[in-house]
Amino acid sequence: MKILGKKLKYNTVTVRIENLDDLWYLNGIIKPDDLVKSKTERRIKTKDDMQRDKSTRKTITLTIRTGKTEFNPESGTLRILGGIEEGPEDIISIGSHHTFNLRQGDKLRITKERWSPLDLDQLRDAEKASLRPKILVTVLDEGDAVFGLVRESGINYFEHSKNIGGKQYKTGRYEKKKQFYGEIESFISNLVEKENISSIILAGTGFEKNNFHHFLQEKTPELAKFTYVENTGSHGRSGINEVIKKPVMEKINKDINAAKDIWLVDLLLKEIGRDSNLAVYGTGDVEQAINSGAVKMLVVNDDLFQKERWRIEKMLKNVKSMKGTTHIVNHLNEAGKQLSSLGGVGAVLRYQIKT
Repeated sequence: MKILGKKLKYNTVTVRIENLDDLWYLNGIIKPDDLVKSKTERRIKTKDDMQRDKSTRKTITLTIRTGKTEFNPESGTLRILGGIEEGPEDIISIGSHHTFNLRQGDKLRITKERWSPLDLDQLRDAEKASLRPKILVTVLDEGDAVFGLVRESGINYFEHSKNIGGKQYKTGRYEKKKQFYGEIESFISNLVEKENISSIILAGTGFEKNNFHHFLQEKTPELAKFTYVENTGSHGRSGINEVIKKPVMEKINKDINAAKDIWLVDLLLKEIGRDSNLAVYGTGDVEQAINSGAVKMLVVNDDLFQKERWRIEKMLKNVKSMKGTTHIVNHLNEAGKQLSSLGGVGAVLRYQIKT
């Protein structure tokens, strides 16, 4: 995210959206009643249009008062729904409903009644995140490859398969496998060109990861230089999540949000599984633990944060004031779904308390 202007005296910030992750950050920053100004397309009926019973799509600048926001990673859009506060009154009605469909490259101005410290933290985090490199995890099996692009807002999955024949069919199998490796190498090279990827991790249960690594060293040594090889006990997406929990991920880049989602929720689940009484979940029990000063690490889903913003913001602020760790989890990711089953919020404690 590029911050184009910040006038906190007037409670306004202007930004440009640079990637998909920025939309996820903005979904957490923009809240109900915030004013958002941006260019948009709207169907307008002129006098001539009314006579012909049609409308014309025009690009105009509007300010809307936010009712709600909807982040859709699949379509790469952030929808901001609300009522029009400002705009060309000769062609629009003040108070009528409008939806911004924000995408990469769009500019917007956000005006709040007050920018809280948490809002400003998220804004700074979004700006830093745009400079953070991504990691590509590739889990390989015989004729199958599953890719996980680990970014701030989540993990983008891609799959590629090729029928290379069973081991009993030696005729042509070697050539088919070379073609398969070439297709994987081409996909990875194209993705590295498009995305800011700093490291590639090749993983899997068998020897395919090693075989492909040797292929890379010979054909594309510049890619092989920043490639790691890891063993896993599972295939596909499960294998990708397994890799993210390994020390190699923290060694490469410990700051990517989607990886933090998995690490921290996994830490919470492990404490719950140990029955150590050093983990609590659910809003009431977590609040009680925070009030006792016992929380070492707090995780909360972004959808719960939006629904109960005032309450959750207070919890986050209190944990930070006691030198605890806080993290907002994307509820659409696997870790977020696990946290949702616990009420959307959980905490690891410094010491046991009565709940």
